[in-house]
Amino acid sequence: MKFFPIYLMKKMLVIKMKCELIQNLSKDIREIAYIQNGIVISILKYEDKEKLGQVFCDGDYFGLDSLVFGINIIDYYKVGKTRFKKESYQLFTELLKDKDYYDKFFLNLKITFLEIASFMQKKEDEILLLNLRKIYNRSSKIKGLPKAFILNYIDKDRIYKLVEKELIKEDDEFFYYNPE
Repeated sequence: MKFFPIYLMKKMLVIKMKCELIQNLSKDIREIAYIQNGIVISILKYEDKEKLGQVFCDGDYFGLDSLVFGINIIDYYKVGKTRFKKESYQLFTELLKDKDYYDKFFLNLKITFLEIASFMQKKEDEILLLNLRKIYNRSSKIKGLPKAFILNYIDKDRIYKLVEKELIKEDDEFFYYNPE
């Protein structure tokens, strides 16, 4: 029997599960970021465990926790080739002087914090369904969430109850919202 070093086994496992599509952003986000194209997934730390938070789609701002609190209390992961633009605090304060930017930003801020508050009270399968519906309605290219990533945060039985009820669909790599 041939043994592989652990780092090689982990690398093969990641490639098989397609987790390479997801990259942790929490080290990069220091101010605020704007999604130009793609999806960012947030992971909340609540009651000593990590919980799936909301997804952010094209045109959304994320990293608001570091802007408001000065620390990263939420971890962010990008899916695939998501493109985002970071804005420095100085540039951000200049942009807020523009009325259209100001209105759009504060509407986004209100929605983000309402979602965070409501997601802390919701069951994990409800959060998944809401996120998949949001992606279906708002994302231009990505239409689902990677299974390998989602199964780290949500119990498999809860997910497959959604599949049985035909509220979501799946393939080998992703979970999708079922609009029917």
